[in-house]
Amino acid sequence: MKTSIKILSKDSIARTIEKLTYNITSIAYLNETTNKKSPVSILNEYKILVMLNGYGDIFLGKNIHYAQTGDCILFAPGSLYHAEISERSNCQFISINFSLSTPLEDKVFSDMLGINDIIIYPNLISDNMMKTTYSICEQAINDCSGHYYRVNLLLKSLIGDIAYSSQRKISNEIIETKNTNEEQIVMQCHEYISNNSSLHITVEDLCILCNVSQSYLYKCFKSVIGMSTKDFITKSKLDMAVNLLLKSNHSISYIAFETGFNNAYQFSNVFKKSFGVSPSLYRKNNN
Repeated sequence: MKTSIKILSKDSIARTIEKLTYNITSIAYLNETTNKKSPVSILNEYKILVMLNGYGDIFLGKNIHYAQTGDCILFAPGSLYHAEISERSNCQFISINFSLSTPLEDKVFSDMLGINDIIIYPNLISDNMMKTTYSICEQAINDCSGHYYRVNLLLKSLIGDIAYSSQRKISNEIIETKNTNEEQIVMQCHEYISNNSSLHITVEDLCILCNVSQSYLYKCFKSVIGMSTKDFITKSKLDMAVNLLLKSNHSISYIAFETGFNNAYQFSNVFKKSFGVSPSLYRKNNN
């Protein structure tokens, strides 16, 4: 290339990516060499997953998505999914969980990418990008200086690749069927809990919401995500509490109130039973 200069300016996608505030919750590296079936989960945040090697099936409700080396997968909050990996695949992937700072930012983000549940971007990740992603993940897991900054830059880069990609469609290899009635009920309960975080929600409240008996609601949660209705309510509340602990300076009493616990004492007891440490110590250890 001859000596040259070009004046750069941001396009609309670049401006959108830059103005959004990405709150990163976690980064994980998984290397599965045996048959694996993950538990069914409902996401409270966005998840972006980079397939470094191998292949696997992602079940979103009753829809089956095939993912392989080089693919990038984006999950929206509220996605009900699990993954299955075969013994021969030697599946390696990195995932980043994150949220946006405000509901308005969340809308701008979802509108930009056109995502409602899950989108697979085939062959989006180059070999060099895979190496970079692995290196940054390794630095974060080893708690190297500046790791959050690097993960944030990595996330923006991946979102940029997705936004500029012309392959804005779900993978062709999908078996599509409608969610079962049980799954629809679980999703309805999850949405209600998420939208009413400060309420003291009981099993009876969810039965009234869905117009079903306690025994049927229990059956729904057990068959779909493998836990009782009561345990799911508690887990959902604790997930929201963790988000507030790590992303705000609010007091323990305030967080207890905002997540529907009776008081700080009850919240601390339930939290410690689940995480093994008090809310204040959890915040200290993870900030």
